[in-house]
Amino acid sequence: MTRVLLSERLVPNIFRLVIEAPEIARSARPGQFVMVIPDEKGERVPINLADWDRDRGTIDLVFMNLGLSTRKLARFKPGDSLQAVSGPLGRPAETGCSGHVLLVGGCYGLAGLYPLAREFKKMGNRVTFLAEARDENYIFWEEKARKVSDNYWKALRADCFASGEELEEIIKRLKNNSPDLSRVVVMGCSYLLYVVSTITRELNLKTMVNLNPIMVDGTGMCGACRVSVNGQTYFACVDGPEFDGHAVDWPEYFNRRRAFLRQEELSLALFLNRMLD
Repeated sequence: MTRVLLSERLVPNIFRLVIEAPEIARSARPGQFVMVIPDEKGERVPINLADWDRDRGTIDLVFMNLGLSTRKLARFKPGDSLQAVSGPLGRPAETGCSGHVLLVGGCYGLAGLYPLAREFKKMGNRVTFLAEARDENYIFWEEKARKVSDNYWKALRADCFASGEELEEIIKRLKNNSPDLSRVVVMGCSYLLYVVSTITRELNLKTMVNLNPIMVDGTGMCGACRVSVNGQTYFACVDGPEFDGHAVDWPEYFNRRRAFLRQEELSLALFLNRMLD
């Protein structure tokens, strides 16, 4: 059992938990994630490590309140205990010296990018942080991100599933004004990963995407997170979660994302019905 020290809502659909996990905090690296089980009947939920404090032995988890398990997590209060937390899992992100790095994040990805921005900056890179959201009410940790970035931009789009023209305009302008821009890292919903990868492919900008949303088991045992990259099969959990966004087979990825959609809808409906009884 893992004790919750802090629980808060950051914006309307995003929550943060700070939990006791000294072993994870000691080993955590930017880009890694943990698997969280809310209760004895809960599923395994992959969540990016948003921050950690090695001295206090705590880790920060930021997640979107969307499905059954994340709704359970959003109900936890300080003093409550999670059934289990395992990690850190996955390969750490590549954060060496690249010159100028663009970090693009949306929803929970804004938190997951924070330790990457901090590490990129520490390694001597120039960091531009681009936060994407439907409006200002859905952006959080802006002050934290600004402290570890050289530039902080926002892309506010009422329809996050639109064509991505505004993002394309921003990224092209940044590339034209910054010839040393050599890497883009994207974290957030699957559609944002795909859109940014499509934009940067035309600009010949190396782009790394985090494929956490596709995971089920998280340890390479179930095979549900299989993803094709450059025609080869990888497991997002143990070979990633960071992959070359230009090489991911996106049609296959989106099909796999829908594999358990019906089961997820049914479990959430049953949970909500029980709450109303």
